Amino acid sequence: MSTLTTSTGTRAPAKKRCPRCTTALDGGPVLFHCPTCKKSVYAADLDNEFPATLGRAA
Repeated sequence: MSTLTTSTGTRAPAKKRCPRCTTALDGGPVLFHCPTCKKSVYAADLDNEFPATLGRAA
């Protein structure tokens, strides 16, 4: 799951997006609802992949 850093330095989960219209989804954590296209989306159907950063060798 990707995260965003807030102004206080804490990490907050990124907002889930509708796979059809990319609008921010309401609800969760299991079932989300898109207010624009009126589609219900299960969390298991959302892409939660995030790129891994390669660290430098010590």
